[in-house]
Amino acid sequence: MAMVTHTGARDRKVLKHIDHAAMKSSMLVIFCYIIVFSWVVVPGGFYERAMLPSILAGAFIAVVSIMRIGLNLMFDSVYGGGPLRWRRLFDFLTYLHAGSWSFFIVSLFVYDGLTANTFLGWMSTGILCSITIINSAAYLSTVRIQVGLLLLPTIVALAISLKPTPVFFAVGFTVYYFLLMHYAAFLYAIFWDRTELRRALSKKSMELEQVVIVEDKSFIAKQEFLSTITHEIRTPMNNVLGMLSLLQDSDLNSAQREYHRVATHSGETLLELIDDILDFSSISAGEVVLQSVFFNVRHIIRNCVEMLGPLAHEKGLELSYVCDPHIPLRVKGDPQRLNQVLTNLMSNAVKYSDSGEVIVEVHMSFPAPGEGVLRIHVRDDGPGLSLHDQREIFEAFNRPEDAEPRAHGTGLGLAICRGLVTAMKGEIGVFSKEGQGSTFWFTSLLKISTQQVETLKTNLEMMNKHVLVVGGTKGINRFLQIEMEQWGIHLDRVPEGDEAVKILRTAAREGRSFDLLIYNVAFNDKQSLMQSALIAEDPHLCEIPQILLTSLIQRGTMQAVRHGRQCSQVQFLTKPVFKESLYRCLSSAWACELLPINDPLHAEPVLDAGGNCSILLVEDNNVNQMVARGMLKKLGCHRVSVVSNGQEALGMLADRDFDLVLMDCLMPVMDGYMATQEIRKRESPDGRHLPVIAMTANNGEGEESRCLAAGMDDFLSKPVSSEMLEDMLRRWLGEDIDRAAVINTHDKEFQQGQIYH
Repeated sequence: MAMVTHTGARDRKVLKHIDHAAMKSSMLVIFCYIIVFSWVVVPGGFYERAMLPSILAGAFIAVVSIMRIGLNLMFDSVYGGGPLRWRRLFDFLTYLHAGSWSFFIVSLFVYDGLTANTFLGWMSTGILCSITIINSAAYLSTVRIQVGLLLLPTIVALAISLKPTPVFFAVGFTVYYFLLMHYAAFLYAIFWDRTELRRALSKKSMELEQVVIVEDKSFIAKQEFLSTITHEIRTPMNNVLGMLSLLQDSDLNSAQREYHRVATHSGETLLELIDDILDFSSISAGEVVLQSVFFNVRHIIRNCVEMLGPLAHEKGLELSYVCDPHIPLRVKGDPQRLNQVLTNLMSNAVKYSDSGEVIVEVHMSFPAPGEGVLRIHVRDDGPGLSLHDQREIFEAFNRPEDAEPRAHGTGLGLAICRGLVTAMKGEIGVFSKEGQGSTFWFTSLLKISTQQVETLKTNLEMMNKHVLVVGGTKGINRFLQIEMEQWGIHLDRVPEGDEAVKILRTAAREGRSFDLLIYNVAFNDKQSLMQSALIAEDPHLCEIPQILLTSLIQRGTMQAVRHGRQCSQVQFLTKPVFKESLYRCLSSAWACELLPINDPLHAEPVLDAGGNCSILLVEDNNVNQMVARGMLKKLGCHRVSVVSNGQEALGMLADRDFDLVLMDCLMPVMDGYMATQEIRKRESPDGRHLPVIAMTANNGEGEESRCLAAGMDDFLSKPVSSEMLEDMLRRWLGEDIDRAAVINTHDKEFQQGQIYH
């Protein structure tokens, strides 16, 4: 391979690496010269037809080959004496080799014409040119000289023959030559740009290491800075997202709704980025603070699956979940952090999978009375991970080697997951094999509540029903089997619709029948609707109700809409399938009485006490006042008073009674902490307790503890969504109970070792 001196200040280590690689690859090229020459001269018979050119070309090629091999063998000694001297010798011998080879190729054409030997020589020349521009990408002038020596003599010889066919080949070689020159210039620019970028990144990495060392000495200052800057960023973000939330309910045309959607998505993305940075900082410092509240594990799983379902279906992925039926409905832990970890793992599974299925499996073991270890697996059919990637995947700023073209984000997600899981006294890991998908798993230690409410009661009308499931992925089939067996329903499965038709007809002839047919309609599946229509039109099978499991996109097609109108016994159930929606669909198919569902997710959106409650909003930012009042009005709370600081709030509370206070923390004159402390001082021990809810943009670790220590009852982090605000109001105004007494009662039950089985 050829080398020339490259002007400019280049990295010597990079150039030495390039020169050494070129030296090694040149050995292969030398042997290619010798092998092709020998084949053409002896077996090809060229020596017999042109003895003198064969001897001259062979002598030149042999002498230059020996000299190049000798130079390569002395690489370390010659290069150590001066890189410039080595490159000049290497380039000179390379040019001699290219020139002698061109002399041989031209001689082939002159003596043999357009024969197999000539075409073999041209093909070898083309391969040598391609190897040259790739392995010598760092030296543009070298590539130009060597490719010119290899191609231009042949082009001239073909052109001066003045025969149509050789001239045609001359034009082709000329086009090929200019394409190679253009591509060589492109590779040259890319090579050195990447080299400079790599050097800059290396320098930046060293600088960051120094910054980390300095930050270790100034941790307190950094935490104060993060707390302040977070508050300053979250305050305008609360304004933006809040106003967008209110704008959504106004009359917008299609273009304005698209602008609204893009603006909302961008704001939420920025907020996620801020949260990731803060989480990673807190985890690195070992300052993660977890909540300890009661929540429903199934609701967390459902929310994540429901949120990511449309994204998975857009990629043609099946998304399903399987929950162990023995999982308690109420546990105590941090639902927000659990949701954060699960969402991250599921979104990664969807992002890096192009086909197949993503399954969320949920199990729980009970190592001690009052405690449970939640274990969640997220399985995908993606490309899998190498052993190296599995070892490094949970490190910060790390992504799989082949994921770069598709990867987006900060690269902190899995590192944050590991820190959060560790804080939740759990473990996290991955099982994977390249080409066979991955399974990310994590555990979390939770307390078990003794107050367990059955969400869905078994309907006696459903028991002993027989259902035939057609198709379906592994996850969906397991979900259907687990849930239906709890209701006393018998399940049979067949892989294809044709087989289902045979089984149904056989059962009808034998006097047996199935009570329901469930079709899992795969993506791009056009046969399921046809088979469903065939069954619906069969006089022996038309009375069997059918449920078609489809994605939202499939449900909206004209074919599906037409099928639903024509076949009254057919119902559609949108995937991902959930226990509650399946229950309702089965009840409708069999005309069973729909038993009441005790499910907080399906509570009425209007607060029971919303119209009568009186709320005091303490907020100094005018835009935040507008946003909060708009959200409260949307939730049915019309008796809202607004003041700008803690001192005004105390004056207002002295004159009037309020049911709840929404308190900002950082305000002029008197902040929310001091105001809340004064409110608690004024309350008599036997008097009424006024709920005070912190509503602040300061989302740093420890902020919630500071608010609770000041006497506040709960915590809302800005930007506040309507859903968050509704949940908070429902918690403190929607139930006529003493929340603190309930929590104390639960804690006593834990100490007594009572557990839900």
